[in-house]
Amino acid sequence: SEVPKTTFDDIAGLEDVKEAVMYKVIYPRKHPELYDTFKKRSGGGILLYGLPGTGKTLIAEAIAHETNATFFPIKCSDLGSKWFGETEQNIRDIFEAAREAKNAVIFFDEIEAYASNRRENSAMERSVPEFLTQMQGIGASEERDRILVIGATNKPWRLDGAFLRPGRFDEKIYVPLPCDEARKQIMELRLKGVPNTGIDLDSFVNRTIGYNGADMDYLCEKAKEFAIKRVLGNLESERMLYTEDFEKAFETIKSSVLEADRLEMEKWEREYAIQ
Repeated sequence: SEVPKTTFDDIAGLEDVKEAVMYKVIYPRKHPELYDTFKKRSGGGILLYGLPGTGKTLIAEAIAHETNATFFPIKCSDLGSKWFGETEQNIRDIFEAAREAKNAVIFFDEIEAYASNRRENSAMERSVPEFLTQMQGIGASEERDRILVIGATNKPWRLDGAFLRPGRFDEKIYVPLPCDEARKQIMELRLKGVPNTGIDLDSFVNRTIGYNGADMDYLCEKAKEFAIKRVLGNLESERMLYTEDFEKAFETIKSSVLEADRLEMEKWEREYAIQ
């Protein structure tokens, strides 16, 4: 565990998400007297939800970087299989390690694996209460300004309802697919310093509608791969990235976003998040 190097500048787009995070996490630590004046509650937990590959992990890393906090990344889907069912003790150990760090961000990726609805998953009967107990202590004690809990999920509808009530994940932030400008920014970031022939990134914007951030990153990496293969085939050729390299990348890289997941997320937004 260490302080991540990822900053908000490394994340293309998502300006609304960044603003929400600043008011929830960053400003309370930079201007505590202002929040005390208005008796504004801070700390506790943040739930980042959205389709896969939209940048939820990067946001969590940037929060830890901005607050100079030790980062504890936990991929919940791995814990049960690795730790053989000692769920409650595992959860306590994670929070205890964060408390010892004094200033920490605990990031639970795929949090539904440890916090799904108890009525639909009997295996959660023991882990969910322990998880809730640990989170309640974070949000309602002197720890609230030292420990932040961030949960990320692609399936918020699977979470036990208790996690969505005040005192646990007070702030629920939707992380959308990148807009046109954000997709262009991702390409600009990934191609920064890469010699090219003046590739028209604007022409790729309409062709990448529905791509998530991970898709955009992979598209750029694939184009670089084709450029390297071309140069290796003729070491005397110019070491530049061409539009044709992107054209080849487009033949293999399509949106990884499943239509069923997109529709389910929209349904949850309508029925829960907007209320």
